[in-house]
Parts: sequence; structure tokens; C-alpha cells
Amino acid sequence: MFGLFKKSSIHEPVEIQRAEAVSFLVEGPLKLMLAEKFLNGLDCDQLPGGKGTFGSLNNPIPVNGSIGEIKYLAKLRGKTGKAIMFHRIGSMDSNVSENPVDCYEVVCMDGTQWNRFYFDCYHPRRSNLAPEGYTLTPFNKRMGFDRFFGFGCSGHVADFPHGLPGALIAEQGEGCGLIFARPIKKSLQKFSFHRPNF
Repeated sequence: MFGLFKKSSIHEPVEIQRAEAVSFLVEGPLKLMLAEKFLNGLDCDQLPGGKGTFGSLNNPIPVNGSIGEIKYLAKLRGKTGKAIMFHRIGSMDSNVSENPVDCYEVVCMDGTQWNRFYFDCYHPRRSNLAPEGYTLTPFNKRMGFDRFFGFGCSGHVADFPHGLPGALIAEQGEGCGLIFARPIKKSLQKFSFHRPNF
């Protein structure tokens, strides 16, 4: 009976997230240094001293490497419950992190919310918090893992979101890329997308 009121987990178990932070690093001399940095990073939902809204440049979202960014964004939902489309704009300095933070531009699949979110990758796990106006889908225990792909890519898309289907196919190949590109194309035809002035 008490299990009915148990809070569901947002992400995979921490042990899996820690292992992923290392396993997705490219082999080479930097792997050991980066792995140590990820694993010894703060285990937190929000950076101490973060200023401004959660997900902003000086209050970035802690995640476990670049795979953590993609998995986090794949779970993010807007107010209407729609998934988001995303692409990476680049990296920049933040006042609250010694590391460069990554900036992603995101828009809901129905065009209702458009934002930029910043990520600090050097942590052993992903934050359980969502930026204001967004939610994170809970971990699906039956599937056993969070998706490695979402409606976006880790590279910059010049004509975002209209250029996203082609970028996804280029980044992920005809198989997985097409699976995510098709719903994006439908959304682009059905809804209006007007980029705000950031």
C-alpha cells in the first residue's frame, strides 16, 4: 500500500548514469582526465551559488557529459505535454562554473515555448529538476534505460527548427534519424514556428 505513494525516479539509477558519463567519451589521452572530472564532479540537482532562473547561463543544469544533455532534453516536456526539439548553439563561460557550459536552443513540438538552456556537463548524474514551465518524464522501469536520442542533435542547426530533420538524419543515419525526423516534419507543417529575439 505504501508503495503507491512512493515518488517515482526521474532518471536511470545513478550507477548507470556514472558509467555512461565515462563510456561515451572518445578514446584517447583526454578520456581519463574527463572521466575523473565527471565522476568527481558535484552530485547535485542545482549548482551551489547559481543565480537566475534554473537553466540560465549562471544557473546551468548539471548533467553527466554530452550524453547527459541529450538524455535530459529527450525527457523534457513543455506545458502542453509536448516533447521539445533542440540543437546545440555552442559553449561559453559561466560565473558559477569553472568549466565552459553548453547552450541548447529548444522549442516545443507545437511551437508554444521557445528557450535557451545551459548545461554544465561535469557531473556524475543528471539533475532531477526541470526549468520553470517544463517537466521531466519519469524513468520507465520496464524499458530499463532512458532514450539515447531525442528530437534534436548535439550540433548546431543553421535553420532551426526547419533544418532539424536533415541534421538528424545526417547525425544519426537513415534508421534512427528518420524515426525522429518524421514527427518533426509533421509538427513543422502543422504548427507555426517564429524564433523569438534572445
